[in-house]
Amino acid sequence: MKEKKQRIQEKPPRARRIKPELPGGFRDYGPGEMIIKQKIIAKLKKTFEDFGFDPIETPDVERTEVLTGGEKESQKIIFNVKGSKEKKSDTSLRFDLTVPLARFLAMRPEIEKPFKRYQIGNVYRGESPQAGRFREFMQADVDIVGASSSDADSEIVAVIYQSFKNFGINRFMIKINNRKILNGMLRLAGFPEKKLIDVIRVIDKTDKIGKEGIEKELKKILPKKSLEKIRAFLDIGGNTKEKILQAREMFKGIASAEEGINELIEIARNCNAAGLDERNWQINFSTARGLGYYTGPVFESFLLDLPEIGGIFQGGRYDNLMIPFTGQKIPAVGASLGVDRMFAALEKLGRIEKKQTKTRVLILNLTPELKSDYFRMAQKLRNANVNTSLYVGDDRAFQAQLAYAVKIQVPFVIIYGEEEKKKGRVAV
Repeated sequence: MKEKKQRIQEKPPRARRIKPELPGGFRDYGPGEMIIKQKIIAKLKKTFEDFGFDPIETPDVERTEVLTGGEKESQKIIFNVKGSKEKKSDTSLRFDLTVPLARFLAMRPEIEKPFKRYQIGNVYRGESPQAGRFREFMQADVDIVGASSSDADSEIVAVIYQSFKNFGINRFMIKINNRKILNGMLRLAGFPEKKLIDVIRVIDKTDKIGKEGIEKELKKILPKKSLEKIRAFLDIGGNTKEKILQAREMFKGIASAEEGINELIEIARNCNAAGLDERNWQINFSTARGLGYYTGPVFESFLLDLPEIGGIFQGGRYDNLMIPFTGQKIPAVGASLGVDRMFAALEKLGRIEKKQTKTRVLILNLTPELKSDYFRMAQKLRNANVNTSLYVGDDRAFQAQLAYAVKIQVPFVIIYGEEEKKKGRVAV
């Protein structure tokens, strides 16, 4: 009895059960998803490198001051990061890949310009979790820093175009505009400068609420005379040449808008010279983007068969981003693709086939005496660049190992037992 009592006392204490769940706004990717995601990333890397962009990597964590531009009351929704031994935090998780790029270059003024870089990595937004909106997601960015010409803008449009083509997507539209033209509406329509941002914000909703909805919203903030001018602006239509001619006539004498129109002309010429199909890109004067961020051409792309997914690959020119770090303007243009959104789009379009493993061959581990042979076989196959796994589970029954191979979708199994050894062959 005494011995039994002692055994009970020696029994380890029962561990507290921990609920295995993720925090809101985050998600896991299993092998089936990650294999596809890696293929998407590999295809993007190849496309970017085909255009002469080189990879960089920056940390997920940056100084908070770098991310907010030194604004104490910054509107940016970020995650602050604090070490367990620290009393307060001066670091945060990055919310995009562009601000880290600006910091990266400001620390390395010796880098030759123009600098063409791409970066693919996770970014974080400290906002409330919502259905379909995550707080951690992956972006793929391409940027050209140190080039002010429309050639650089055109190169970004071309890489957006080619990225879709390389995924086998032909029904997409890249909408191109210029913030200088939108800023020119101030003089065109004659309304107070303080209303410009509100007007642009409304115009940017054209695709969502239509011209009638736009007019209804603009009536709340503009006098009738100004509204008529904006209505005429939004009525510009036709092919690229016709749109340009109408805009030129409308903004005659408004220097900033004329400059923006000339830049669009140059981009259109370059797109045609590069052989970009006009069914996949257009001048669209209602496209706005980044109200306090972009300074010139802006780009937004959509899948015509999945309009509900929204913009997938977008960006523009941002010549002021380096000012907080260098005190001077350094021209820059770029675009960002949502990798997770592209994943969802390809899945909905039926362009991806999920696989549970990248293993091509499973060697069944049937006979303990032949273990050395199994290991030798596995190494020979791996040396021949064949992804090979040796079954290492506890169940050595043939049917169990075969069932395992079927479940994880391995295309080939190698069977090697005493009979196969006698004949000097394997069964595949």
